[in-house]
Amino acid sequence: MSQQDHEQFMAAAIEEAMAGAAAGEQPFGGVVVRGGTIVARARSLKVGSYDATAHAETLAVGQATRALRARSLADCTFYATCEPCPMCCGAIINSEIGTLVIGARFHKMRRFSEVFGAYHDYSVEAMARLTGSRLQVISGVLEARCEALYRGARITVNG
Repeated sequence: MSQQDHEQFMAAAIEEAMAGAAAGEQPFGGVVVRGGTIVARARSLKVGSYDATAHAETLAVGQATRALRARSLADCTFYATCEPCPMCCGAIINSEIGTLVIGARFHKMRRFSEVFGAYHDYSVEAMARLTGSRLQVISGVLEARCEALYRGARITVNG
């Protein structure tokens, strides 16, 4: 996909994050794309649902596998406004998504909130290596817009 395609789909993930924030949720958004078409989009719902697993990424993976009636999303690309946490990265890897496109990275976001430091030296690349995944990672797509979602936001690890 082209840089313009990546920006278009990341913009959709940003829309999800903003809609979630407007509803009192944490500002995280995710979009799953296959063949240039969005097959799933989700925002974090963990605050209002009291469900620590209701992250945008896990919800989008679940929606995509159900929509495509397939456990493997190997021919899909995932767009995440922020680097997926270990749980979400596990869902992405387990679904065999081929490419992960990230807006904001944890190592840069630590300057906005200490919660991003909770994962110490974690990165999606390290998780992929640990699991033997061939996940391709692309960073920095609409990075400034994604980082802006987290400046001043109340974000916690547990909800």
